Amino acid sequence: MRRNPFPKSLTFSTQSNIPPIQATKLIKFYCDKGQLREARQVFDEMTQRDIITWTAMIAGYTTNGNNSDAWMVFRDMRREGMGPNAFTASNVLKACKGMECWFCGSTVHGVAVKHGVDGCMYVENALLDMYATCGGSMDDACLVFDGIRERTAVTWTTMIAGYTKRGEGFLGIQVFLRMLQLQEDLAINPFTCSIAIRACASFGSLILGKQFHAITYKYGFKDNLPVSNSIVDMYCRCMSLSEAKQYFNEMHQKDLIAWNTMIAGLETFGSYESLKLFAQMVLLDVYPNCFTYTSIIAACANFAFLNCGQQVHGVIIRRGFGWNTPLANALIDMYAKCGSIVDSRRIF
Repeated sequence: MRRNPFPKSLTFSTQSNIPPIQATKLIKFYCDKGQLREARQVFDEMTQRDIITWTAMIAGYTTNGNNSDAWMVFRDMRREGMGPNAFTASNVLKACKGMECWFCGSTVHGVAVKHGVDGCMYVENALLDMYATCGGSMDDACLVFDGIRERTAVTWTTMIAGYTKRGEGFLGIQVFLRMLQLQEDLAINPFTCSIAIRACASFGSLILGKQFHAITYKYGFKDNLPVSNSIVDMYCRCMSLSEAKQYFNEMHQKDLIAWNTMIAGLETFGSYESLKLFAQMVLLDVYPNCFTYTSIIAACANFAFLNCGQQVHGVIIRRGFGWNTPLANALIDMYAKCGSIVDSRRIF
């Protein structure tokens, strides 16, 4: 547990009198602990704030997922005539991404250009990520990407992920191949490889998927768990269930994502094995989540296993997952397909 570096006698009534450097440290301390109300009270009581103080408050909100509050603080900072530094801009851009607000992000972009911080690596990558997430297309992200002189693995991976999330996996693969061609000395990391494999899966290219599977051996990522999960998902989405099962069984380490991916793949193919694999997972004390139960309920619906579906429904209620909308929709569908319209309408 992190020790409080500030004296216990320091109360909110006296915080406005402490030096700005100490007050900023106190804000960071509270934000690190998730105590945003206390951090904001210290911030509001300060009579003098520099860019470090403003950035600390914005970063605190962004890190804790309070993106709209981070944006409001940035807006207040601009009203007071304070210009951002690179860390301010990158943090508020993360907040814009979290809000999925293109307008806010483009506004920050303009401010960053005005104050000459748009060329910083942190700002460039944050801009790229924001536009890849929030834009109506990848056009703005491409403009930022083309303007970056020194591209890192993060830069390339952001572009690949942006295309993949939009269902344009083929273009994501083109970016990956371009990266290998232009920057052969760039260290390929497991995350980049994982995203590229998911890009192959998004448009069902088994041939490319197998090639990227081979690449994981070349770069020593074959035992990396996120990469392994992407490979299982790729084989399932490319309708190569036998290879998915073989690879899954050969995995030395499996987390819940791996189990969920394999169960969902089996369920999609209408395989009874999804229920058998679920039973095996439970025996190994791997605790299912909402995604697991959604796949299992769908499997029960495929085979009209009403009794099995009712038992799983009972577990779902006991575990407090009844609020989950996709799971509720799966239950409605299961009861309807099993001929229990009354139960289906009750959940609806």
